[in-house]
Amino acid sequence: MDNRTLWNDRYTKGLPSLETPDPFFIRMFDQFISKEFPAGGNAIDLAAGTGRHALHLAKTTWKVTAVDISDVALERLKEPAADAQIQTVCTDLSAYQLPAAAFDLVVLYYYFDRSLFPSIIDSLKPGGLLICKLAIGKPANPITLQEQELLQLTHVLDNINYTERPVKDRGVAEYLGRKPF
Repeated sequence: MDNRTLWNDRYTKGLPSLETPDPFFIRMFDQFISKEFPAGGNAIDLAAGTGRHALHLAKTTWKVTAVDISDVALERLKEPAADAQIQTVCTDLSAYQLPAAAFDLVVLYYYFDRSLFPSIIDSLKPGGLLICKLAIGKPANPITLQEQELLQLTHVLDNINYTERPVKDRGVAEYLGRKPF
């Protein structure tokens, strides 16, 4: 089964845990993002799913591009996004070309591909922010994010907030960083 079929199937069955914005996202938005960009800006939500973070941003004056491999998820985003400034792009992130210096904010939740980080960082405008939350795998699985690895992948950004904590049989890394001016 290819990735698009896999995610279309998951969204067809429903993923209610991915319908509301993540608590870390809301906390960082309220404490930092909204203060850094009081008038909003240009954002991209990578692996956006049904757009839980994109919708929150669009309701607060941000222009958002929501990128996901699942056309089912993006179709579900259309109705709640009808009055919002959200552009959708249905593609595999491994094939997507992020434009350079285009975004004030990049949102990346639970999609991990080491090779994507240089493009993400390049896509940020000076002073732009990256917010992400990623699963930390077991050290025996080298394809998953490892402890402290996110800090290495984002070493050129100024770290605003970084936390690693256990969740079930794995861990999670929560990060907010700024591209230097």
